[in-house]
Amino acid sequence: MDFLNIINQPGRYLGGEAGSVRKENPSLTLALAFPEIYELAMSHQGLKVLYDLAARRPDVAGERVFAPYTDLMDIMYQRGLGPWSLESGRPLRQFDVIGFSLPYEMLYTNMLHMLRLASIPLRRQDRGPDHPLIMAGGPCMANPEPIADFLDLAYIGEAENHFDELMDLFLEAKREKWPRSFLYQQAGRLSYLYVPALYEPRYDQDGRFLGMRGTALWEDKTAPSAGGASGEETASLPLPRRSIVPDLNMAPLPAVHIVPAISPVHDRLGLEIARGCTRGCRFCQAGYIYRPLRERDPLPLYQAALEGLRAGGMDELALLSLSSGDYSCIGSLSRGLMDALSPAKISLSLPSLRVDSLSAQLMEQIKRVRKTGFTLAPEAGSERLRALINKNLCQEDIIATAARAFALGWEHIKLYFMIGLPEETDEDIKAIAGLCAQIAARAPSPSRGGKALVNASIGLFVPKAQTPFQWERQMDPEEARRRMRLAKAGVTHKRVKVKWNDPDVSIIEGVLSRGDRRLSLALEEAVALGCRFDGWSEHFRLQAWLEALDRAGLKWEEYLCSRPLSGPLPWDHISMGVSREYLLRERRLAYNYEQSQDCRQGGCSFCGVCDGREIKTRLVPENSRLPSFPFSAPGQKQSPEGAPVSYRLLFSKTGPARFTGHLELISQITRALRRSGLDLAHSAGFHPHPLIKTASALPLGVESMGEEMEIVLKKACHPSQLPDLVNQNLPQGLAVISARLTRPGEILREAEQVEYWISGAGDLDPLRLEHFQAADCVTCLRQSPKGDKIIDLKTSLLNLQLEAGGLRMIIKSEGTRPRAAEVLETVFGLNREQAAGARVIKQRSGGGPEKI
Repeated sequence: MDFLNIINQPGRYLGGEAGSVRKENPSLTLALAFPEIYELAMSHQGLKVLYDLAARRPDVAGERVFAPYTDLMDIMYQRGLGPWSLESGRPLRQFDVIGFSLPYEMLYTNMLHMLRLASIPLRRQDRGPDHPLIMAGGPCMANPEPIADFLDLAYIGEAENHFDELMDLFLEAKREKWPRSFLYQQAGRLSYLYVPALYEPRYDQDGRFLGMRGTALWEDKTAPSAGGASGEETASLPLPRRSIVPDLNMAPLPAVHIVPAISPVHDRLGLEIARGCTRGCRFCQAGYIYRPLRERDPLPLYQAALEGLRAGGMDELALLSLSSGDYSCIGSLSRGLMDALSPAKISLSLPSLRVDSLSAQLMEQIKRVRKTGFTLAPEAGSERLRALINKNLCQEDIIATAARAFALGWEHIKLYFMIGLPEETDEDIKAIAGLCAQIAARAPSPSRGGKALVNASIGLFVPKAQTPFQWERQMDPEEARRRMRLAKAGVTHKRVKVKWNDPDVSIIEGVLSRGDRRLSLALEEAVALGCRFDGWSEHFRLQAWLEALDRAGLKWEEYLCSRPLSGPLPWDHISMGVSREYLLRERRLAYNYEQSQDCRQGGCSFCGVCDGREIKTRLVPENSRLPSFPFSAPGQKQSPEGAPVSYRLLFSKTGPARFTGHLELISQITRALRRSGLDLAHSAGFHPHPLIKTASALPLGVESMGEEMEIVLKKACHPSQLPDLVNQNLPQGLAVISARLTRPGEILREAEQVEYWISGAGDLDPLRLEHFQAADCVTCLRQSPKGDKIIDLKTSLLNLQLEAGGLRMIIKSEGTRPRAAEVLETVFGLNREQAAGARVIKQRSGGGPEKI
């Protein structure tokens, strides 16, 4: 992996994290593939559930494979390299099954790039028995048709209650060497699996979708009818139906906690307190495809939180659901957790909160350690439009909640809005600016030290499958931009900042969200044209997508237009549980601006999901009581109150750990200290942080056999115990060598001179070194996002000496330090790749020869 020194964030690709699970000689290898970068993939809660389920089976190796970022992807295409797993380094092509988690349609091109890099044919029909089985799951399976030609199987719904059955099916198919056609037939009998090879879409001569019919592979011509709007074409086909976990208390919470090598976007322990939502917001796909509402009992959640935080070493706990504030005993659970966690400076966040569920008491619990962000989602600027989408929030409640947040010390409030909703007028758009201004007016004035800021984020409404708005027209790009400009023009308050999502991205999202199988060709063309990371505005290329659609003989307009209420839809044969009749009824209520009852309070809404026996709304008692458990680990010696103890640690950073950046290094060691049960002291103030610092920041890619670090603990520990305690929780390549008490008055600082040993750079020309030594000034150009900088190597290099096997370099520690690669390129004329391939070890600090 000589390319790791020349790519961004090489730690994404190394694996070996503490807490990861590697199995030897498994019977089945399952690639848990997520087509995004490490930081986003490691934030995904569904992936953590799947990883834990696989870890519980000794015969199944579930290993993570993520998308390489663009810099590494380019190198992999140039060198013919394929993706590999983080656990064993197994190439993606060598797995038995590849399961893609797909929460968002704009990940489709990344999925196809991962298969192309692995030399796996994209289309199902082009793959043979030696290729892995390709399947997908996640919210995108509400309409899997745009990618159906690439999939062998699609998993519909929740994984916990059928994971083992599915693994057993794969094991039997592997053991008995089933042909793919037979596997498809067997899989098709499982209600939660959609087998695209068994279904064929029908179109008329004008390209109008007519419905699905069975292919020759489908044996059982007496299967129950799918019914619905697809008509006769589905009469002999079974209806793939979403898997639903009846009782969340029967589904284990993840017990495997990986300490990430790179800080994820959501760097916290996430606990799912409930699944489903009863609010019925008509635009929200998740609110329909995760029904019914099922709450977990608070005691297992409380215990899992303490155990997970000890195991993972995180300093933030997130209580997750579609509407966390609606959890029946959120007050007692949050209060009990913060009573246990606040002494350890572990904060609480509730990422998904409705305005009308956010009480003052709950806000007090959230802010006890640090304020983890405050977000409100009015969705629309006017009460009329909020009534249409069944988000029944009055203006006064939104403003009052924001005012309480400001009064409790929050300085930044984020607001989410959508434009392009059905029946929207310019007055609705102008109301967005009015609401933002009224919220900003409730913030403390600058004269009283207030720094409050209201950040409004505006996105474009994208109608989604399996919702009451699945028939609606999506706004075209030109009109979207006009309305975006109108929304921004109305914002005049100086403490309100507005940003919006790229409407062009939303156009392609809309095409894929309600698309059909014809889009598979457009996806192939988009990948061939270089489309990737399409959810990132800096990488999205609309013209390439339009060309891809044109090559496929398709137009984006036909996918964004309204759909006839009586006609078939490409996803009608996929049942997420909610009936078509219910969605039509909700649509009628929307256009009458009528509210739908919350079935938590107003009785059953007869949406079609519940059977009244096993599948039903499950709530926990509001008055549930929690015991009080200490968070700190047992067996620690308590130091006197107010007498923290400072230690000096000597640690090494070698092998794969050399690709860990400085901030990630601090995070890794901090988590290892927490996982070891050590009670870290923290700074004071609104955002306390652990008292940990190093003598210097080791450059990325450089190894060291002896770096100094200072830590402060609230509870004393004998220094001789620290290395063994901490090392068992550190990732490969990081190790504490020794520890001692900090001496009184001792200051942590790096020596004036630092020595490096450079090897593996090939034969270096001694004449070039002589020319360098004879020169008065030798400069190099350092380029960075912050700007270019010219460095004079002669002012920083104290000695540069060729020896047997390598190059010895001594530099001054103060000022701008030249990097080893810069010296190799400038002094010895190596190219970037050659210089990056060298091994650099920091030898020692101290005195050295005279300045050159």
